[in-house]
Amino acid sequence: MAFTSDDTRDWGPSVAGPGMLLDIPREGRWLQRPSLHFEVAAPYRLRLTSGGQPLLWVCIDSYWDQCGFLRGTASAPWGLPPLRAAELREVTHEPGTDRWWEAWTWRLGRALTESLHPLLYAGRWCLRPVRAIDVRQASRYPISPMEWGFGEEIAPPHSLEGLSRFETFWTEDWATESVLSGAVLPLRAASPEDDGRVKSWRKHARDRTLPPALLLYVDLLAKWLVLDGHDRLQAALLEGVTPPLLGLWPVVERADPSRAVSQQGALIAAEFQLRAGETPQRIDQVNRMLVRNFAGPRRGTVTRAWPLRGGLEVWRAEVLAWRRWNTFPTAPQPWEWFVGTTS
Repeated sequence: MAFTSDDTRDWGPSVAGPGMLLDIPREGRWLQRPSLHFEVAAPYRLRLTSGGQPLLWVCIDSYWDQCGFLRGTASAPWGLPPLRAAELREVTHEPGTDRWWEAWTWRLGRALTESLHPLLYAGRWCLRPVRAIDVRQASRYPISPMEWGFGEEIAPPHSLEGLSRFETFWTEDWATESVLSGAVLPLRAASPEDDGRVKSWRKHARDRTLPPALLLYVDLLAKWLVLDGHDRLQAALLEGVTPPLLGLWPVVERADPSRAVSQQGALIAAEFQLRAGETPQRIDQVNRMLVRNFAGPRRGTVTRAWPLRGGLEVWRAEVLAWRRWNTFPTAPQPWEWFVGTTS
């Protein structure tokens, strides 16, 4: 297992500070299904489980223009051990500075690898501060193969105010701009305002000493899941401050089919520019261009899902059983589409 600084330039404006790459070995427990993981059944059915308990069932339309969500055992989401006061005091750097982010990134990185209920699996992961954006800056959901491919970059998180809503069942129309990439989805309901931990975190929010919340990016859904820090997020929202966020996502390297063409073009452009005179500024500009075009494969993210044992029949049976034992209001048509009784 290795921790190294993240030098990736492909994450774009989503990142807000220095990050870390976690290289998880392909051996031992890291080859098993982690405690929190997605499972998949054809056609386009997902189940998110934590410790064997379903947290979320997902149905994606075959045309990729609609998606439905049903929450499961929300009382048992995955999470890290609660932060202790002593741990907060150990981070003495000015909040929001690179040193502060580095301290929390290393702490949460160790906690993720030492957890008795692992979330990580073999491969490379990125743990890095991410910046929440205004929803008006978010991009529409990509529903065409011309708009997305294997190993896309992360979408910036947005709409944190929606964390106070905790619906049991809902559908989204991905074909319109009413649903945008990067929404943040809690794994449990928000704690009451008078909860002791929320009150304590509100003081930290006012003092700007609130530790970062941990979010997991799921590229297939283009959403962030709150892994750790539900109460910290609640406290920040109640105080009207922007909470610090650490994002976590698996990393893949993708080849660019057009790279050979762009590299040839970069060489021609470099020769042309240097013929005009080799000034220090021009040489620096040419070097940056060449590094950008010959830097190797681009990095992106892909969320892994394991086969759901029993496939679609098990998925549908669980959903129908959950509805029988848990009443919640919903219109007939969306529910029938979700369980697959209508086309």
